[in-house]
Amino acid sequence: MSASPSNRSAKRDADRWFREQGLPTFVPLRRWFTDLPRRVAPLIVGVAILVYLVGDGIELTVEFAEDSTAGEAALLTLVVVGVLALTVVATWGGYVAARAILRRLSVGIGTLIALALIIACLAGIIVFGYQNNPRATVGPVFWALLVLILCVLVTGMGGGALISWASRLAVHNASAIGHMASIALPVILMLVVFAFFSAEVWQMASALHWGSIALVGLVVAILAGIVVLRVSASEIDDDAQAPTEVQRRAMLADTPAEHLPAPAEHQRLRAPQRFNILIAMTIAQLLQALFFALLLAALLIIIGSIAIPIGVVEIWLGPGSESQPLIVEPLIVAGVELPLTVNLLKAAMLLSLIASLPFVFSAVSEARYRERFFDPIMVDMRRAILVRDALRAKAPHSRDV
Repeated sequence: MSASPSNRSAKRDADRWFREQGLPTFVPLRRWFTDLPRRVAPLIVGVAILVYLVGDGIELTVEFAEDSTAGEAALLTLVVVGVLALTVVATWGGYVAARAILRRLSVGIGTLIALALIIACLAGIIVFGYQNNPRATVGPVFWALLVLILCVLVTGMGGGALISWASRLAVHNASAIGHMASIALPVILMLVVFAFFSAEVWQMASALHWGSIALVGLVVAILAGIVVLRVSASEIDDDAQAPTEVQRRAMLADTPAEHLPAPAEHQRLRAPQRFNILIAMTIAQLLQALFFALLLAALLIIIGSIAIPIGVVEIWLGPGSESQPLIVEPLIVAGVELPLTVNLLKAAMLLSLIASLPFVFSAVSEARYRERFFDPIMVDMRRAILVRDALRAKAPHSRDV
């Protein structure tokens, strides 16, 4: 017997809710690729906008840089930042707008419009490819097909939901910078500033290549991820944190299970679902650490550009050695020298990356940090588990959740 329209709509709403929580594995495998055109169209729209803006934006920026003079350094900096910001905003805006429009339409009309958007965007990518390379044969067509296949796979397997969830989380973290600045930043900044005014730190940072600094960031991310994984796993398994009946009812409000009775007991998570929760928690904490590192790096760059003249940097660095020469490198963008040094950027980035590790440790251990940076995410994960249990309790023999 086929499911009724209301039942299918309820399942569709539950699937969407789980994806919006960054938990695509809570959706049954057989429904991963349902309603695919409406789900994949926004991602293809975003990719098409990104391809167009990256191609033309870089070309315009290079042409402007070739015509610029040393006196236009500030203007060139604004143009580069503006192009990058426009690319990010337009890509994200196109994705959000397409998704919002398609969700407000009925399934049939929304599917037709989604298919039209997909065809139009793929045609645009093909035309753009031939414009950039008139001698191409079938390369742009293969590129468009590759984009389509990757977007379908990413969306069907929940990658699009994770991207959307991570983007919303990033916006939330950006709005929480005030909390970071008032709670986490003062103590860590006080300790970092002492190291920032140390000649040895500048020597070490100047000697490192950007690839080495990126590897330091990767090591910090791995260590932070291990800590978050262990703490998150223990929180999920902690039976002492089980909510009361009243708390369960409150947690089910505004969810697909708000009209269902609260489940009496927790049902064991399957391995993919447990892994999904742990990965979501890790991504959330690493995004918070990234915002903290960027905030700290920006403050250090501002402090360094004001309080550390280039002459002092030259004294700190010294002549170096034959195997490791140390020089003051001005920051040059498109042939224009900016009033900053590469040494300052390296020192600020290195210290901010290292300082983000104690931030993560504090966020998962100390009470005042947990209240702001860890517990809200854990509450969302517990709510998703409770909704899953309620939906499974409604149909105990079903494998829908």
